Amino acid sequence: MGATVPIAGGSMHFWCPPEWRGNAKMTYVWRDDYEVELAQLHRWVRPGDVVVDVGAHYGSYTLPLAQLVGAQGCVFAVEPAEHARAVLSRNIRMNHLRNVRLLPVAAGAESTRGNLHLHDDRSRASMQETWEQRTDVQQVEVVRLDDVVPSGHRISLIKMDIEGYEPQALRGATGILIRDRPIVIFELLSHHLGTAGSARAAWDLLVEHGYRMHRVTDEGALLPVESPEQRCGSSNNVVALHPDERHRIGTTAS
Repeated sequence: MGATVPIAGGSMHFWCPPEWRGNAKMTYVWRDDYEVELAQLHRWVRPGDVVVDVGAHYGSYTLPLAQLVGAQGCVFAVEPAEHARAVLSRNIRMNHLRNVRLLPVAAGAESTRGNLHLHDDRSRASMQETWEQRTDVQQVEVVRLDDVVPSGHRISLIKMDIEGYEPQALRGATGILIRDRPIVIFELLSHHLGTAGSARAAWDLLVEHGYRMHRVTDEGALLPVESPEQRCGSSNNVVALHPDERHRIGTTAS
């Protein structure tokens, strides 16, 4: 049966699949209590914006982003995993969202086909060949974000949560990074720092494009971070900002 719970202050609803039980379900649904970036999206995203959610999963970012960009904006939700995409599609329909474009692909450095490695926990998957937790494989289409997001759209924010595959996805989005300089939110896990194609590579690529890294404090302030090892706080995410776009986030950045 699953369960439907209110999110975004009760203005939206989120369906959890039946295999989720107990604390894991509640932690995910109310993750804005510990994933502090979610609570700050309203400061970074405006009505009419176009944003990209890479690794959209069940929709914890897609749904609030769709609400924030409004009818004149658009969310490109990238999710290659069949099970996660089915749940996400249900959540999109349940909230009557007409401004979400769901892309059944993986984001990578080039257009090809690749293997998505699945986990016993169907909420998890990765394109990383070295992902130790894989139990099954699903072949998926891989695309460059530069190719699937129309150049006529100015992208204001990209969120990435793809289990260490962020560097490859960013390499396929260099045109967007150069042209639009969007805010980039990406996951930085300590066990990814020492692996090939790791989050460190994503960090370095963004620095090469002029970005500076920040973390969000529990109070909502953005503080600069000079290295991946220096990152600390309650969240696993880093917020990358281009200096030329700091005005877009108001006074939250130090």
